Amino acid sequence: MNDAPLGLLFAILAALILLSGFFSSSETGMMALNRYRLKHLQQQGHKGALRAGKLLARPDRLIGLILIGNNLVNILGSSIATVVAIRLYGDAGIAIATILLTIVILIF
Repeated sequence: MNDAPLGLLFAILAALILLSGFFSSSETGMMALNRYRLKHLQQQGHKGALRAGKLLARPDRLIGLILIGNNLVNILGSSIATVVAIRLYGDAGIAIATILLTIVILIF
């Protein structure tokens, strides 16, 4: 990881932050669905509603999968952010990476 160019590390970090936002918004969106409207759309044969209904049939598995994905992405992101910050700021980079990534992840 120390041989990778900073530009590549920043690109990977940006992708991981976007994935974290995807997982967080997926959790919020799926749990906030209007169940009556979803059932109505399922009865009409709407493909997206049928898929969402299948996912929501087992909400414990859905939430578990989303949280595992989100945690994996956040851990990878914090590792890469720490490598980048150490390269740029030395030992103080650990604290800087922790603070900045915590703020960014809390926004998502």
